[in-house]
Amino acid sequence: MRSAFFRVWTTFLSAIVLAGVTWHAAIAGPAPRLCEPQGTTQDRPDDVPIRIHALDEPPDQLDDGLPVSTLAAEGFSIAPIKEMVADLQNGTYRNVDGVLIARHEKLVFEGYFNGFDRSTKHETRSAFKSITSTLTGIALDQELISGVDVPISRFFQKNWPAASGDRELKDAITLADMLTMTPGFDAEEAFGAGPWRETAMWAAEDWIRFSLDIPMADQPGRQFRYSSATTFLIGVAVARAASPPLPEFAKANLFEPLGISNYCWTLSPKGHAIGMGSFYMLPRDMLKIGQLFLDGGSWNGRQIVSKEWVRQATQHLVDAVPPGTQSEKPATSGYGYQWWTYTPRSFEDPRVAYFFASGNGGQEIFVFPKLDMVVVFTGSNYDSPIAHRQPIQILNRSIFYSVL
Repeated sequence: MRSAFFRVWTTFLSAIVLAGVTWHAAIAGPAPRLCEPQGTTQDRPDDVPIRIHALDEPPDQLDDGLPVSTLAAEGFSIAPIKEMVADLQNGTYRNVDGVLIARHEKLVFEGYFNGFDRSTKHETRSAFKSITSTLTGIALDQELISGVDVPISRFFQKNWPAASGDRELKDAITLADMLTMTPGFDAEEAFGAGPWRETAMWAAEDWIRFSLDIPMADQPGRQFRYSSATTFLIGVAVARAASPPLPEFAKANLFEPLGISNYCWTLSPKGHAIGMGSFYMLPRDMLKIGQLFLDGGSWNGRQIVSKEWVRQATQHLVDAVPPGTQSEKPATSGYGYQWWTYTPRSFEDPRVAYFFASGNGGQEIFVFPKLDMVVVFTGSNYDSPIAHRQPIQILNRSIFYSVL
């Protein structure tokens, strides 16, 4: 299974490294209010020892709502995990900053590298798009938004583009189109097809105006075209539907119920919370998001987001393939409501089906429903083809071998 699984994913994961490429250096003019908490990037120490617990013991039990257990108690073989740790220490895997594994709702492995530790917030990059999707689901559950078929223009009546050649196409864009990255905008930032719009957006003063003015390339709902501007607009739409700013809505309805309090959120030049990335949080809290979705939107007996939203958001709704490569045969790589999906091929173990949040540099939240397992990676391989490839290698060579 090892080689077959890896071959299937190498091309796809090499492509999605492009999603969320570094933008800060390109900023000119009015700048966003960047969130760069001390210790998370260049300021982190390089001489701090690797932090990892004994593999026959559980991670530390903290007062953060995450139960702990041992690897063996939850069905893992120790030898492949020991091999994984050795490879992380000896440089076989480069710039992997953290690995966390939970199974049966218990944290069983927690390791930090390259000067990071459990108290260091890490940038999530585009993995945060899946959290913005979660906030959308909560707004729908609370009937703040009538449904995913609502036209996106309803949230931007004062900003909607004036009459133009593609106005009719833009009027047809729904929230569902935005969530599945199929609004039809002439932008593509996952597979290198372009045009790349994000860098110019970071240099703009008015991100809403910039995003809504992106020309159309397709009819809405037709073609997967990954774009950070799309997710930024989703976040603004949720904030306008909920009335309080997005950070307040997120704090009251998602973060506080999950015990997430140590985070940092970047704002656009006009003060809109950025929903597509540049958000810093603790790796343990990233794991909580994955566990929330593994448990059908429930956390400690409280329904945070509906089961129906979790089901819809993590389905393979569209093929995640480059423009112009759509096939009649469904792709193994898919996209739901701001969550990536993977459907194993016939020769692969069906238990490795999963959905995941993914961000540039190697930020990943993998959810394996059939294994009752969540795996989180953080990394600093920004703009590198190994950013997403290495987590897949670690899963394939060590974690799957330990649990299957």
